[in-house]
Order: sequence, then C-alpha cells, then structure tokens
Amino acid sequence: MKKIRLLKYIIAILTVITIPFAQAHVVIYNEIDNKAAEFIATYNQEHHTNLHTIEVSRKYYAPRCLLPLKVKWHKIHLGLKNLPHRYGLSISCEKSISSNHRKWKVYVDVRNEQGNSIQSID
Repeated sequence: MKKIRLLKYIIAILTVITIPFAQAHVVIYNEIDNKAAEFIATYNQEHHTNLHTIEVSRKYYAPRCLLPLKVKWHKIHLGLKNLPHRYGLSISCEKSISSNHRKWKVYVDVRNEQGNSIQSID
C-alpha cells in the first residue's frame, strides 16, 4: 500500500515538473512560426508575392524570450561561393530566460507558391 502511494506521489511530482517545461517549448515554437508568418505576410503584401514559411525545426533549443523576437532575411550559402544560394528567415532573441542560452537564433525556410526555395528577394 505504501509503495502505491509513493508511486502516485512520484508520478504527480514528475507531471507537475515536466508538463509546464514541455508546454513552454511548444509555445516558443508557435511564437517563432507566428512571427515568421507575420513577416512573410507583410512582405507578400508589399511585394505582391505569394511566399510561405515552413514550420521551424523542433531540433532547435529556443527558450522563451524576454525581448521581442527579431526577424530578418538570411542568405543561405549552399557550399562554395560559385554555387547558388537561397533565402530564409533568421529569427533571433537577444535575451532569453535561460542562463545557458542567453541569446539564440533559429532559421525558418521560405518557399514560393510552387514549393521551391527562394533564390532572390526584392
């Protein structure tokens, strides 16, 4: 009987600890995706294009940011300088809640209406 109570207590503690941690990372990924989508929507309206973003890779560690996220175009080189390049978005945080990752930057892929990478921006 004591073992069952102890097991229930341990499960309750682990649940309280792990669920908010997991939710915090889901929220920041959603914030990154939303910020990228806003940036592209504004760009599409100003340049009469039909670009869209691909969800940010969940392999990045992106703790919550204490300052507003910054977005800018990022030129991605595919190897040597004579090879073609493509463009994506760089989303960065200048001050996060994590003491181990005070600053961070993630990259979001941008595609045209055919699903191809962007080779140039105006």
